[in-house]
Amino acid sequence: MKLCALFATLAATTAFVHANGLEEYAPTWGPHSPSQLVEASCEVAIELRGAVAVVEQKQRIANKGGADLAAIATLDLPRGAAITGFSAAGADALGVPAKAPAAIAESPDVLGVDPAALFAVGGDQYRALVQPIAPGREVQLVTRYVAVARAHSGGLSLVLPAHDDGTCKVTLRAQPGPGATVKKLVPGASFTLAGQPVTIGAELDVLGTQPIAWKQTAPLADGWSASLVTVLGPRVKAATGRRAVFVVDTSKSMDAVGRAQIAKVVHALGTALPPSSELEAVLYDRTATRVLGEARAATPGNLALIEDAIAKRPAANGSDLARAFQLVQKAITGARGQAMVVVITDGVLPELASGALQRALGATPSSADVHAIVLDPAHTTSPGADALREPIDRLGGAYVEVNVDELDTALAAIDGWLRPSWLELAMEGVALPSELPAGGGATQLAFHRTPPAFVLAGHGETAFKIPAQPAPAAPIAALALRAATGDDLDALTRAHAFAAHPTVDAAHALAVLASTGRVAASRRAVVAGGGKYERTIALADPPAPEPPPAASAGGVQPSAIAETTLERMFRDQLQPRAFVCYQRALPRNPNLTGTVRFQFRLGRGEVTDVQMVGTGDAQFDACLLDAGYAMVPPSPDFSVNADDQTIANYPLTFEHSNTQTYVVLGDADSSSPIDVEAIEKAARRPVKVDARTPLGGLKPPPAVTTP
Repeated sequence: MKLCALFATLAATTAFVHANGLEEYAPTWGPHSPSQLVEASCEVAIELRGAVAVVEQKQRIANKGGADLAAIATLDLPRGAAITGFSAAGADALGVPAKAPAAIAESPDVLGVDPAALFAVGGDQYRALVQPIAPGREVQLVTRYVAVARAHSGGLSLVLPAHDDGTCKVTLRAQPGPGATVKKLVPGASFTLAGQPVTIGAELDVLGTQPIAWKQTAPLADGWSASLVTVLGPRVKAATGRRAVFVVDTSKSMDAVGRAQIAKVVHALGTALPPSSELEAVLYDRTATRVLGEARAATPGNLALIEDAIAKRPAANGSDLARAFQLVQKAITGARGQAMVVVITDGVLPELASGALQRALGATPSSADVHAIVLDPAHTTSPGADALREPIDRLGGAYVEVNVDELDTALAAIDGWLRPSWLELAMEGVALPSELPAGGGATQLAFHRTPPAFVLAGHGETAFKIPAQPAPAAPIAALALRAATGDDLDALTRAHAFAAHPTVDAAHALAVLASTGRVAASRRAVVAGGGKYERTIALADPPAPEPPPAASAGGVQPSAIAETTLERMFRDQLQPRAFVCYQRALPRNPNLTGTVRFQFRLGRGEVTDVQMVGTGDAQFDACLLDAGYAMVPPSPDFSVNADDQTIANYPLTFEHSNTQTYVVLGDADSSSPIDVEAIEKAARRPVKVDARTPLGGLKPPPAVTTP
């Protein structure tokens, strides 16, 4: 069994690269904006079969001038789309090598001229080369493709790229799989497409109270098949009259998110709460405080008090969510029915033991559920996702992770963020997300020889096992070939699959062969059977466009804190504060000596957690813990740095004589220091600095006379 992921579960900003659309060229000059060729008409027919959009686009290109002119038609397709067919002048194309040689037809009456060919440019852009169109004549190009619609917010959606050459008349139909009906077509059954992208799709009514699953299977080659599995959850209505407690991370790492963005989420969530809800908030970093002090009605005024408290609370080190949950436990005590705990964070957490958050919350599935809203700055992802999902899996709720750059778009689906989720999803042979929010969905592609049972397992309030039902047939083989890697299909099977299901990529093209000429029919039979192909043309092809530049290998660099920086932090920030703590402790405990061992978790400009093996003097140890949390680590620049965390183990030794007090620094230059250059780009695994020996030759601080 081999798997290939098609899509992430959250919305992403769709970008399209537009060329000049329609261009014309002649023997004496290269491609330029058309002056004689025009797009006479454009029609697009779309049918949603399950979650697969099957699209046919027809373009008529007419020559209004007085000379033969060849054409270039640049096509932008939806993200991830795959070509399934191409035709010109009424003849269907055959699959051919993209690098097949081309030659000028010296005897057109023998071979004829191949009217058109379709090539991949890069990404989701394609280029049709059309041989010269005579004055007063036209040619119709038909491009067929498939794309997977994104399942979310109770429906299916797909972004059609803009059409820059004119206006396309679009018709839309939808045929969902079993268990769902079409509530509404978006933007409608017919509309026009011009210079702006258009989001199309279908709002669905999913029947019942459990998720549904569809499967669409197509053979590939050599006994291999591909199956597209779609899972959809019904839009379960939110309950009324619940008590909601917002648990808001205001620690330093959230500076990369921004207080304005945090407040925007809180406002949107508060506004989306069910009627008659009660509201309270807990703000946390190393410490935690309640905002209202009691559960109050979810009115705009009380929501404004919470937003104001978020704006005014200073950013501090530490991200002690367990301590915040202890306050939440008090805030939900006495709530009628099931309370709602909504965590808003960047997911930067200390290491937590299994079940720690649920124990701190002290809740059961009947008393509370947990919703985690994780805000990711730049290209980061939550390092604490597993810890946040654990109480959700045990108590119920939902997990939503959103990139801050896409927050405004994501907030359009805010009503679904607080809906319950089906949890711990699993399906044999398919790598599904672990949770599915109400109204949400997921689509996944699997490669297999023997199809698995495709049974969806998981639980909401109760466990379920739901067999996937066949959805309307769709040509998903092209999607599978576009998505397949060497780990999914070997080279020989891929070659056989491309022969059976011609599509277009960097190595494969579709060419319409000449239908005139004395040997045209026999030539087509040879090429269709896998024989050698040489494209015959009347006018030489223009140069191919330059491929987009590859991403720089040195673009994103590790941001783990280097050993020299750690050493400077410990010397300049930790040691002076620790020295003050020692001075204050000695008059009370003259025999106080020993080595204190710190463990720091640092990342995103924050001291997230400090663990310490102290001296046993509670007051002194508490002062040292404060000193550790008072350090200011450097902040990464996510435009050039990867997102990673540093774990540093560090000792400080405290000694004194009758005349002097010493704090002996440890050594950050340990036997296993951070090797920044060796850290893999974009890695988030912890980097440990284990400092065990005193810093050789370090001069002690100024002498202090003890009483």
